[in-house]
Amino acid sequence: MVRYDMLTEWRFKAPPRRVWAVVDDVGSMAAWWPGIKKAQIRGAGKKLKPGTAIDLVVKGIIGDLEFSVEAVEVEPARKLLFKSSGDLKGFGLCTLEKEGDETLARLRWVVATTGWLMNLAGLVLKPLLKRRHDRVMAEGYKVLKKRLEG
Repeated sequence: MVRYDMLTEWRFKAPPRRVWAVVDDVGSMAAWWPGIKKAQIRGAGKKLKPGTAIDLVVKGIIGDLEFSVEAVEVEPARKLLFKSSGDLKGFGLCTLEKEGDETLARLRWVVATTGWLMNLAGLVLKPLLKRRHDRVMAEGYKVLKKRLEG
């Protein structure tokens, strides 16, 4: 397995509760976030809580990444800790902090690829694969910032 430790920071001129409302609406993510092909909550509940499982498909360079995340800790408008399984195994941590009239959102992914093709590619193309991750995150930020700030 090839391991990745990636940190993304975003700033929004919106309160944490407003940012959280978008995060909490996971089911709509694929409709507005370029690069995300599927984001589907498993089960009846539509809000994030411990145990909530979400199936994701993200467009990759050499194929789609299919993985699931399960919420481990949820503090609305503050923190979401989740574990990941499937093509990406590990964890993610999303935090929201109020700083003046802005919200600082941090998303840290500590994952390893599990598929033989992604592992082989990661041995040679890890910087390129990380840049792809950064691009997907930047595309999401651009759309989310516009949604939150008008």
